Amino acid sequence: MRTIANISDMKARAASLHDELGFQPLFVTQNGRESLVIQTHEAYLYQQEKIAFMELLLRSKKDVEQCKVAPLDDFLDSL
Repeated sequence: MRTIANISDMKARAASLHDELGFQPLFVTQNGRESLVIQTHEAYLYQQEKIAFMELLLRSKKDVEQCKVAPLDDFLDSL
C-alpha cells in the first residue's frame, strides 16, 4: 500500500514517522505533486544492499556470458 501525505502532514507527524513507516516509503506531496520520498534509515540500507546484490549478479552473469569463468575445483585449489 502506498502512503501519501502532503508536506504539512509530514511535518506534523515527523516525530512518529520512523515507527509508522517501518520499511514502507512515504510519498510527500507539495502543491498536489509528489516531491519527496521518505524512508527509514534501515529501509534505505536494506534497499542499498539489494541493489548491490543485483549489481553483483548482473556482473557475474556478464562474466559467464563472456566465458570469464573457472572451474570450481581450480578456484577451491587457489584458496
